[in-house]
Amino acid sequence: MSSVAQPVILVVARDPRVRAAIVAELERRYAADYGIEQADDDAAAATRIDDIAARGAHLALILADRAGDVDGRSLFARARTRFPDVRRGRLIEWGQWGDAAVRDEILSLMGAGELEYYVIRPWHSPDEYFHRTITEFLLEWERSIGLRPREVAVIGRAGLPRTHELRSLLARGGVPHEWLEPETDAARTRLAAAGVGEVPDRPIVVMLDGRVLRDPGNAELAEAYGLTTSLGDDPSADVVVVGAGPGGLAAGVYAASEGLEVLIVERESIGGQAGSSSLIRNYLGFSRGISGSELAQRAYQQAWVFGARFAHAREAVAMEAGESGFVVHVAPEDAIRCRAIVLATGVSYRRLDVAGLEAFEGAGVYYGASAMEAQWMVGRPVFVIGGGNSAGQAALHLARYAASVTLLVRGSGLAESMSQYLIDQLAAQGVEVRTRVEVVGGGGDGVLERIRLRDRDTGVEVDEACGGLFVLIGAAPRTGWLPEGILRDRWGYVLTGPDMIAQGGAETWPLERDPFPLETSVPGIFAVGDARRGSVKRVASAVGEGSVVVAAVHAHLATS
Repeated sequence: MSSVAQPVILVVARDPRVRAAIVAELERRYAADYGIEQADDDAAAATRIDDIAARGAHLALILADRAGDVDGRSLFARARTRFPDVRRGRLIEWGQWGDAAVRDEILSLMGAGELEYYVIRPWHSPDEYFHRTITEFLLEWERSIGLRPREVAVIGRAGLPRTHELRSLLARGGVPHEWLEPETDAARTRLAAAGVGEVPDRPIVVMLDGRVLRDPGNAELAEAYGLTTSLGDDPSADVVVVGAGPGGLAAGVYAASEGLEVLIVERESIGGQAGSSSLIRNYLGFSRGISGSELAQRAYQQAWVFGARFAHAREAVAMEAGESGFVVHVAPEDAIRCRAIVLATGVSYRRLDVAGLEAFEGAGVYYGASAMEAQWMVGRPVFVIGGGNSAGQAALHLARYAASVTLLVRGSGLAESMSQYLIDQLAAQGVEVRTRVEVVGGGGDGVLERIRLRDRDTGVEVDEACGGLFVLIGAAPRTGWLPEGILRDRWGYVLTGPDMIAQGGAETWPLERDPFPLETSVPGIFAVGDARRGSVKRVASAVGEGSVVVAAVHAHLATS
């Protein structure tokens, strides 16, 4: 990589001795791969940012000892405008977090979405605490920008839904990949190197070792990058966990760590709905937040280390009572015996019932919003439907790239459904919020180009140019495949514990003991997370239920 093409770390500090010490520490560790540049005041830093953009380089990280003020905006905001994926750190002295003015500035910047976190400047060399923060920032940046070669390449047309599906599976599975349009020179070069002469009509996936997968199925793709899709040689387990979202992964971690044989079956990607979240800010232990896919991958590795088995890209389609327990049927023709089942199937975003939009799913209409889709929206007008935290986080992430972001809400406001910190950040980032409005139509030539909006109070309809419509409305539990003996409410949420008894389960409960709090109407089958009636729709809540349920599983196994 030439020095011109090197991504840049920019240090902005007024004290020349402090600035020199930070630059020296960075150069010793990162100069081989990054250009280390510096500025001494706001104006010089703004000029440097513009110069980096003008010469076609990337700004990976900016470290500044003050927010600055350039034309009424902070340096951090200016850097994000020019470089949507840049990471931003406010330099402070050791112990300065106790200074009220510094603390208030950092919290204000973070609240406005203009700062990732503070960075304690190095005070000895090497300062590994300082470098841990820097390398975390650089890893986040590298994963988001995709500047360096990737292990996997997806070559497929942008408007083809299957291209989007394959990319989404890889992104949510934490697999770094690049995407290439088939007609580009880069795609032709990659195809030729893999021995493919023709330009494909359907997506092709090229693996690191040169293998070529032509429009692979989900299980084939999972197997290609090393995930297990079979149920294993032994078709039995103590516990089968259906679903690998936060609740299912937590159940897998705790059950496996306590010596139970666990198989986790996941039909899509690890992480469930939470895995598509660009940033989870309020999960305990991650002060700067963490992406849903990163959190899911950490939990997956943790369960794997404890010995939990996984059947990736496989769908549980039926279950029945068997000898000494249950039999779970997994499509297409597999089955596994177990002594207990934990249902962690989660929910899916509800589909829009709007004529004409079905054809654009994956080609401008998206359910959920990952970092991958956001990067396709550069310079486009984007709309997000939804009033919850997921919709707010999606709108904030999209605002980095899109020409404009508008949040569409059917109700009269956000206060009842969205955390206040998100509402504040939406306002700070200029995201428009339209209430009492709904999408009633749309169209385009192969990809979505426009939507029709209706005012729910006046009935007036207007057409708006739209380069991307992200739908994060409500939730539908994935419970339609369950047997009738597992009681659910009229929306499909699984009834558990005392709630199940109160809703009519007492007549069919077969045991003298009361059901455990997370136990369904069938003894030995439990439900956790969003698919359970009465659950709190938060990642931490699902993780808590997944960990707590294991005690009940042990109690059931001890008496069955």
